[in-house]
Amino acid sequence: MIQVIEATKTFNAGRPNAYSALRGVNCTISAGGLTVLKGPSGSGKTTLLTLIGCMARPTSGRIILSAGVAGALPDFAGAGEIEITSLPERFLTGIRRLAFGFIFQQFNLVRGITVLENVMLPGYPLGGNHAALKKRALELLDQFGIARHAASQVELLSGGEAQRVAIARALINDPLLVIADEPTAHLDSALSHGFLEMVAGLKSAGKTILITSHDPIVYQSPLADSVIEMRDGVIVGDGAGGGAAA
Repeated sequence: MIQVIEATKTFNAGRPNAYSALRGVNCTISAGGLTVLKGPSGSGKTTLLTLIGCMARPTSGRIILSAGVAGALPDFAGAGEIEITSLPERFLTGIRRLAFGFIFQQFNLVRGITVLENVMLPGYPLGGNHAALKKRALELLDQFGIARHAASQVELLSGGEAQRVAIARALINDPLLVIADEPTAHLDSALSHGFLEMVAGLKSAGKTILITSHDPIVYQSPLADSVIEMRDGVIVGDGAGGGAAA
């Protein structure tokens, strides 16, 4: 689904404080499974996540989206695979909106508006029918058991409820790939296992899921099809997760 080829990312290039967060990374994110990027803070896993999700560009190297992804994007229908490395920003914006759903570590819900409005937000730039968007948002909230909070302000939610809202928001545009950055970092064990139950549902629905985590509850889960271990900006291990066949 996604190929990363010799990707590097250097911050403050050419300055005395230059820092290489990624150094020649090669990996493949397969369609329809759960891939976990494992590693300690500073290993480069979040940087790699941002490159794959079109939120940043590599300093060098290539990132290629498969023809299956391209076929779901109006700007690239029938174009075959897409190398996103040097695409203009307007194309990357479209890819982010249609191909990816993002779940951030801090959830990044917008305070001062309702749960329902938060879930609907990513759908507004697509310019679709408002009533249809609202209906889909309510269905997602119902799917995750939080429809009763649709009219509540997000600041009144518990941690687990806020995470469910964040997942619903990530799915509002029916993305091909769901990206989550340390989704269990601020959750207790019970809520972390609850998150994985939701991931199981996403896998069953055919979503491709990419998660960064240094939480053993996540990377040792039998749901994981592939675990990519990173340290100091390079991949030090790449193998089948607990959910892959031996």
